[in-house]
Amino acid sequence: MDNIYRVTPLKRKNGKVYIVQRVADRKQIGKSFDLKSKANAEVLKLSGIASYKENKPAADGLKFIEAFKTFADAKVNESQADKGIRHTSARRYDTTFRLRIVKYLKGPNRINKDLMDEDVLLSEFGNTHMKSFLQKASDDGVPYKSLINAVKDIKCFLREANADGLNPNMSMITFKAFSYAYIQPKEHELKYKKDTVLVTDEKIVEILTALRSSFGMSTDATNTFGIFCMLFLFGLRPAELSGLKKASVDFEKMQLHVRGTWITAEGGFQKKTKNKGSYRSIDIEPIDINNPSSGAAFKFLTQWLEYLEENHKYSIWLFPGIKGDGPLSYKYINSNVWKTYAKHGLADISVRKDGHIKINSSPLKGQPIKMFRCRKATHLIAAMNKYKNLDQNQVKTIVGHTKFATTAEIYGNKVIAMNKKTRSELANSNELATNAGLISSIITKN
Repeated sequence: MDNIYRVTPLKRKNGKVYIVQRVADRKQIGKSFDLKSKANAEVLKLSGIASYKENKPAADGLKFIEAFKTFADAKVNESQADKGIRHTSARRYDTTFRLRIVKYLKGPNRINKDLMDEDVLLSEFGNTHMKSFLQKASDDGVPYKSLINAVKDIKCFLREANADGLNPNMSMITFKAFSYAYIQPKEHELKYKKDTVLVTDEKIVEILTALRSSFGMSTDATNTFGIFCMLFLFGLRPAELSGLKKASVDFEKMQLHVRGTWITAEGGFQKKTKNKGSYRSIDIEPIDINNPSSGAAFKFLTQWLEYLEENHKYSIWLFPGIKGDGPLSYKYINSNVWKTYAKHGLADISVRKDGHIKINSSPLKGQPIKMFRCRKATHLIAAMNKYKNLDQNQVKTIVGHTKFATTAEIYGNKVIAMNKKTRSELANSNELATNAGLISSIITKN
């Protein structure tokens, strides 16, 4: 259905206001609004009413569960190999339907025993049914974060149902799951993201020293050394590491270009990153002859490319895979990281016959690779007052985030437009801030 209404900003004596106009004749509908969000909500409401008039036969008597199933199936079908939406993202709503909606939106309503949750119509799904659904799921052990995500999915569904003219109860868009006391967990880590545990610099030196001594002895040992060096020096995400190509290393500009990711489940290389800020170039510090610990990243990448020239000359990847023409997979990277942690007393693991790693216990459980990103960001932020070249924009560009603050989002990635000298100074500050010189002597060949 084509857009019938639109939001238009107007300047008035008392300041800026927003009005809703009918597209056909630009006539103002209703009152003006002081906030654009309020005007958009009004457009949503009016569009839903108009769509409902066109689709009234399909909307009347439609059950919530049936409508959500149709919505989830449609989302799965939107997933295409050459389109922006990923297969795993598209299946999110199908997962919510199978594991949450069908399972907990059934039986007598917890708030009103006279109601059966599975029979609720889309137009009547309200506060009573949402709370009953959440209570049942919470009592069955569904984690708090999963409940919050389920509510987000339901709200997304309601907006689309409204646009399709299916007459949903749009008041539920304002439901705030995080304010619903019944599902609130007592433990901090159950409600918020787990605090990332940082490995000490001494332990990192111990690990890399051991890995360096095994370099060249086996493919796994060599790859693991390379993986740990890249994670330590650049704080990359696993998919970013897999997606690096030899051409990503630009010694002319002294930069490492992150221009894509490798996700096996999505068909391989994706010429896109997690967010806008992740599509970035990270400066590489050159070697300073007066500072033996300088240029750790440059030293490593130089040696790694020499190794690839000898052993993987015809592969385009910076970390060629064990089998096939692709790069190292997430499973391989994750597996070898955990095996290394286990060797150094940071984890108790079991290796299954299929090669899958089971983590019995570890302070790094759930964040084996994220630890390096957290360490990188923490050191950079702490050093912002010490090194003049580090500010919010540069820090969030190095780490690969879209936002550090609103200004950082608007002016981010400007670091790549600097001249070579300025970029070199920034790269030097980056290595000094994160103490990259710790592993410079380890990387250097004997």
